[in-house]
Amino acid sequence: MKRLIKWASITIGILIVLSIIALLVIPNFIDLNKYKPMIEKNVTKAIHRPFAIRGGLKLRLFPVAALSFSDLHIGNPKGFKEQDFASLKSFDVQIKLIPLLLSKDLQVKRFVVKDPRLTLIKKKDGKVNWEFQVAKKNQEKLNSKAIESKRKEVELKKGSKPVSAITMPLTALSVDEFSVTNGAITWIDRLSGQKKGITGITLRLKDISFTKPIDMELTAKVEGNPVIIKGKIGPLGKRPGEGITPISLHMKAFKQLKLSIKGKIKDLASQVPQYDMDLNIDPFSPKRLLSQFGDLPFRTTDPNVLQRFALSAHIKGTPESVSIGNGLLTLDQSRINFSLHAKEFKKPCIAFNIKLDKIDLDRYMPVSGSTKKRAIKSSTKGMKETKGVASRPGKKGKTRAAIDYTPLRRLEMDGHIRISKLIAKRAVFKNIYAKLTAKNGILKVNPLKIDMYQGKMLLNAGLDVRESSPVTKVALDIKNVLIGKMIKDVMRTELLNGIFNMKASLKTKGDTPEAIISSLNGTGELLIKDGSIIGIDLNGMIQNVKAAFGFGKARKLERKTVFSEIRSRFTIKNGVFHTKDSHLLSPVLKVSSTGDANLTKKTLNFRITPEYIKNPEEPITVPVIVAGTFSSPRFMPDLTGITKKMIFQTIFQKKKGEKKEKKGLEDVGKELLRGLFGH
Repeated sequence: MKRLIKWASITIGILIVLSIIALLVIPNFIDLNKYKPMIEKNVTKAIHRPFAIRGGLKLRLFPVAALSFSDLHIGNPKGFKEQDFASLKSFDVQIKLIPLLLSKDLQVKRFVVKDPRLTLIKKKDGKVNWEFQVAKKNQEKLNSKAIESKRKEVELKKGSKPVSAITMPLTALSVDEFSVTNGAITWIDRLSGQKKGITGITLRLKDISFTKPIDMELTAKVEGNPVIIKGKIGPLGKRPGEGITPISLHMKAFKQLKLSIKGKIKDLASQVPQYDMDLNIDPFSPKRLLSQFGDLPFRTTDPNVLQRFALSAHIKGTPESVSIGNGLLTLDQSRINFSLHAKEFKKPCIAFNIKLDKIDLDRYMPVSGSTKKRAIKSSTKGMKETKGVASRPGKKGKTRAAIDYTPLRRLEMDGHIRISKLIAKRAVFKNIYAKLTAKNGILKVNPLKIDMYQGKMLLNAGLDVRESSPVTKVALDIKNVLIGKMIKDVMRTELLNGIFNMKASLKTKGDTPEAIISSLNGTGELLIKDGSIIGIDLNGMIQNVKAAFGFGKARKLERKTVFSEIRSRFTIKNGVFHTKDSHLLSPVLKVSSTGDANLTKKTLNFRITPEYIKNPEEPITVPVIVAGTFSSPRFMPDLTGITKKMIFQTIFQKKKGEKKEKKGLEDVGKELLRGLFGH
């Protein structure tokens, strides 16, 4: 786009210079149409693409010097099926010659361009039609100018004197009529199949002079929707580009959007111009605005969201840096205050502060099944390989392009985010604070603090991308969270109550799911105190199993199992979760668990052992083996363990007050059966 603007500026400059030269040098009696073939040939050779003036070419000097031509065409390079890159219906300039010659007073009576057309094309192979080939001599000149420009830029950074403004050998400037009417820009992307356009482009300037503000009006239609920009620029001063240039612009777009920019630009023509602006976007409905471009891609859960958006900010900076202060963004009932400073855009270096009062993200989520399916075209054509970064294996032996972390290694960031209240998945989080930093390839969230359900969460996380394979570290600390209220809000059901605590320290390496899981290492502890499991009565179930075999009386089941704590201490080594100290402790029951879960293979190997607390000698302990996979677990009683324990108890143990006596095989068998089914 920069090249496009540069070439457009060069083209306009050439037209103006050629117009003045033609008016001053070429006699009135010369028929310029005889020279059209020569002009077309030389221009075609210079720009390496077709150039033609199919209409008339006229010149007159008195009473007003005037140059006009019509039906100009600049073609596309070879390989593009569209004929024209640019065209215009007519060009007409009229200049009062006497004031210019006598007093260097440039009085333009008329400068009119009609029906300019510009077609921008991007082919499937990535080639574009707005890149011009430059002759070798011209390229050398451009290179030398670029070097000189870079030298001046370095001098400016060292504190040397700013580059002077544009020197105008004129004492005065006035333009009676300046207009570009009915222009059009068309964008064609062969790769994505998109074709978009801006039509009806009309630019009118009034009161053009050095000493007065220039009135500007720009109108156009974007995808059929009107856009109007009005305002004033200047005064420019007798040395345009030097000193302060005031700017005041107002835009109305799509019948909804109203935007205003008011401020100033200092030393516009220098290498480092400075701008200082106030930006304001009046409240509007994003939903109504987007609906003008067709149906929304999805329906939001709350149909009343996206009804109000407004923005205001103070923006100042240079081409090398930008600062945004006093930022205020309003989205429906949410207000965001923000500030930002960015510099060294090649890195970039970013510092920001964001403060949000409240937001309910659930209101903005798409309704299930409302998202429109869109075909996604994939193509490897035109893709560039990342130098110095090897491909990595993906699923089923396929290779995928390695992620280039160079932008993250360059990034320098210092950001602070504060949110008073946030709702997500119906869970309520308060007093959120996050500090985000990045430097030398190390990105950190340190800390992330959240108040939630009368408890607190603290998270410290880091991502190290200095090597080709990133290293991730996470330290999590959750204290005194009322887990029951949170589960009820999120899942809309009651499953578990209690005071939830958790600590974990994890580390992993890689950027694929397989690599992340297989290299996962760490330790942690989970504790839920003074709670209950809703919907199941473990004590009652065990009692009723005994009653079913005639041992004891059945009792009515309750809706919960009360416990004093659920605790699990665990380790993770190379993607294998292991615990040897996990248990549920209730007033009458203790359920212990040991074993492993292979997170890579998704397999289970646990042994769950229930025990009575009130009567430790109670023989009803039926360990359960949990095996299989995450998706298809298998539960089996550990009969081997039961038998070994009961044989040991029957042969070698005795009840209090009983004498130790030798038992025969038949007696042992009876005791085993009693142990399995009760007294």
